[in-house]
Amino acid sequence: MSVHDFVPEDDASGANQAHKIEDNGGGTQRKPRLTPLHLSEVVQLPRREALIAGLLDCAAMSIMFGASGTGKTFLTLDLAFHVARGQPWRGRVARQGAVLYIAPEGGHGLIDRLLAYQLHHKLEPESVPLHFVREPIDLCHGDKDAKLLIEHCAALSALRLIVVDTLARAMAGGNENAPDDMGRFVLHCDRLRLATGAHVLVLHHSGKDESKGSRGHSSLRAACDTEIETTTNEASRLHVATIVKQRDHATGDAFSFRLDVIRLPDGERTSCVVAADETPTAQEGTPKRAKLTNGAKIALRALSEAILKEGQDPPPSAPAPIGVKAVTIECWRQQAYRRGISTGEERAKQQAFKRSSEQLISLNRVGVWEELAWLPS
Repeated sequence: MSVHDFVPEDDASGANQAHKIEDNGGGTQRKPRLTPLHLSEVVQLPRREALIAGLLDCAAMSIMFGASGTGKTFLTLDLAFHVARGQPWRGRVARQGAVLYIAPEGGHGLIDRLLAYQLHHKLEPESVPLHFVREPIDLCHGDKDAKLLIEHCAALSALRLIVVDTLARAMAGGNENAPDDMGRFVLHCDRLRLATGAHVLVLHHSGKDESKGSRGHSSLRAACDTEIETTTNEASRLHVATIVKQRDHATGDAFSFRLDVIRLPDGERTSCVVAADETPTAQEGTPKRAKLTNGAKIALRALSEAILKEGQDPPPSAPAPIGVKAVTIECWRQQAYRRGISTGEERAKQQAFKRSSEQLISLNRVGVWEELAWLPS
């Protein structure tokens, strides 16, 4: 199905509105909308093609969700680059084609991530058919933005993948828990994939209870063909992407990866690139969830309070994101003591702070350099 075959729901002109189907000779013929197809016609319709073999299909929809700091955006960008370059992803054949990345919240952090990938892989940007939309978008309340997006997609040759990062921003204030709002978002994703033939991958967040999966109304999970959860394994300090739902493929596969730090050309900023790490964790399929201990929660609040009271700009040589404030680790420690990270003696407080700060650092919830600490975002 091509972009030009798509007819938005509110543009339909009744029973005489036609659409295309494949005929037995490989051409097309017109039939009125909602015309029943005989079994002999259905079995000769074009079959779905793979985007990533055994994982994602063209003209399908997937959700990648996880808690903050579990690497889902980095992993999605890595996958998008593999599709755009036509390179196998984790040993699976990737169908090469253009990628459209919708990033309403993609500020300088996104640019840094793209630059890090370009530098690390020695890419010429002009050779990669990767396109971005960085403006606000509404795929919830009306058809206007979905129609405009489909029109722009028509100009992209061999479009294979559309990424929506994130669901919350693309709903433009819609209620994720309301069946009507979530239903409209799913409908617009369906329109995008059917009109373009591309796979639609939506980035989303975990709910408050991470054991219950992605947040929001259950109609989202019911609609998607593939669901991928990103977590952080505290024991190995690796990130893990686990296939928790497949409509047409096997579930349970898991892919572990590291985030290697790349220093950007100005010498002041850093970002990360995905590096595959095929450890036993990648086959276990049951990674530990990135849940914070009570001590780590206290330490995180303490750092936020210390930065609010005494935060200063870190030196240019520190690998901290631009715009963040930092405090000394000792300042952070004393605030954690005041917050009651431990009720024991000095030795017990020191050990509690050490364990808690190490967990936060390993999960990328806190950045440190020399004697300074900051919150990455």
